[in-house]
Amino acid sequence: MTPYIYAALILYAASLGLSIAGQTTASAAASIASVALIGVVLTRTHRELEDLKNAYWDRLAGVWLGAEYTAAIWLFVLSGVGTQLLSAFLWLQLTSLFPAVTPGEVQITRPEEVGRFLGVGALALGVFALALVWFAAWVYLIDVFTRDLYLVRVATGSVGFRPFSATFYVIISLVTVGFLYFYWLYSVWRWVSQLKTSTRLPHSSQGPAAQ
Repeated sequence: MTPYIYAALILYAASLGLSIAGQTTASAAASIASVALIGVVLTRTHRELEDLKNAYWDRLAGVWLGAEYTAAIWLFVLSGVGTQLLSAFLWLQLTSLFPAVTPGEVQITRPEEVGRFLGVGALALGVFALALVWFAAWVYLIDVFTRDLYLVRVATGSVGFRPFSATFYVIISLVTVGFLYFYWLYSVWRWVSQLKTSTRLPHSSQGPAAQ
């Protein structure tokens, strides 16, 4: 999964660069590809975590809190893709509604212009609401993966790593404009691999384990 994480990081950086350069459509495409790759990594990591949970269920039954991983991953991917698509469309609408003029020259007087302006405003609210859904799923996934990996670590007696709190990873991701999120993603995959190695469980090659 490491190449997927690196590719997602490169695409994310490219998306930011293209956005700064004014290439809205290309930026959205790169961001969508990055979100899709992150979804692949999270799905595979969840599969491996399920294997660990099932192998040590006798020790985890009393402390396992459970989480809606699959639904949250799908929500993260779909809302992320939707946010990028709608944001690109919104930007195109804004540039056509407000051409390159000085602020004092912008006038919306005709009824059709007023209606279009209100439509763009409603679209902006929709983009904001979808972005909030994506953010909530993003934070939730950081929280449950970090928490459950720690529980498995304690149950298996592994000493190779000690995750920080989910709040720490959320904060450093926000402060670094998302770049250190990929550090968390890489760390999660590395922790799972370490747990698999220390417990001598093979890496999963099948679909997600049944709940």
